[in-house]
This record gives sequence, structure tokens and C-alpha cells, in this order.
Amino acid sequence: MNTPDPTDAEPQPAATPAMRTRPLVESPALAAKAVQFLSEGPSGFRMSQDEAQRVVAYMRWVSYAPQSFLYREGDSTRTSYMLMVLEGDVSVDTAASGRADRVAISVLGPGALIGEMALLDGAPRSTSCTAITPVQAAGMSQGGLAALADEHPAVAFKLMTFMARSTANRLRALGEQLHMYDQVIADLHQEIDQLRAAKEGRY
Repeated sequence: MNTPDPTDAEPQPAATPAMRTRPLVESPALAAKAVQFLSEGPSGFRMSQDEAQRVVAYMRWVSYAPQSFLYREGDSTRTSYMLMVLEGDVSVDTAASGRADRVAISVLGPGALIGEMALLDGAPRSTSCTAITPVQAAGMSQGGLAALADEHPAVAFKLMTFMARSTANRLRALGEQLHMYDQVIADLHQEIDQLRAAKEGRY
């Protein structure tokens, strides 16, 4: 079986070193980690070890040096693959409106799935993802997902459920962050109002 390369036929952003990929199964240790991560989670639609191994057979092994981009925000040319972090840490950030610096969203480690939304809808990358440490990842391309669906539709369904659960967890965490920011802003407004009232009381 020829495993589709998640970087085939797509130009690489200039700011990111060219990626060399190979079948994930060429590294038994990393393949075992991918199987472990894929078969974890809630019992509903959870993959068995055998099913996870079928998915791994369609994945590619990708390595990133520290400070290199896995994805760049706004990139619309390399949206046909997702990555699962197997080793290392990745920072996720986004451009801040009206500010020169960027806003850090989170740091993701082993087991994290990134890029699955762009894989499904082809939209430009919504955030930038940068390797903090050396990163080993497993890539799944649209071609790989299509081949998996053709040859093992039940397993592909479970992978899609795994992807949806990953997206839901990330959106839930983002909602909690926004709630925390709202609380901080409310506290700051309250302190400002108290300072203003104290100042006015002196006159």
C-alpha cells in the first residue's frame, strides 16, 4: 500500500523548512505512541488497538526542529493534512487585532491533534503552530483519509469521531479561556470604578 504523503503536490511556505516524510510504520516506537493515543478516550466509538494500527498504516512521520512552523496562520496552500503530535511541544498563537505582537492560545503536547479542521473544509489555517522543542508528528492527508474510508469505512468513521472530539475539546477549552478573560476584564473595570469614585470623593 502506498501511503499518501501529507505534503505531496503543495508548495511549502518560505518561512518553514521543507519537510521530509516517510511512513510512520518505519518507526515502531512512534507508531506505538500513535496507536496508544488513537485508542484512548471515552468508550463511545473508541478505536481498538487493531483499528488504531490500521489508521497508523496511512500516516506519515514528520519531524520539526525547534522554532519551525508546523502551520502558519492564513496559509491556504497547505490545508490538506492534519498532524498528531507524538513527541515534543507546540505553541499555538494568533494575530491580535491592532497589536504588533501575537496572542498565545495554548501549548500542545503529545497526543494533541492539530489541523483537522482545515483537513476537512480546506479553509486557510486559523492559527500558527510553532515547535517549541524538537517535534515528532504523524501526518494524515486527505488522500490517506479517503483511502482509509474506501478500504476500512468503519475505522474511518471512528477516526472522524476522534477528530470531532479533539475539536470539541479544544473549543471547550477556548470557551473557558474566554470566560476567564471576561472575568479579568470585569474585575479591572470594577477596580477602575472604585479608583474613580475614590478620586471624586476627595473633591
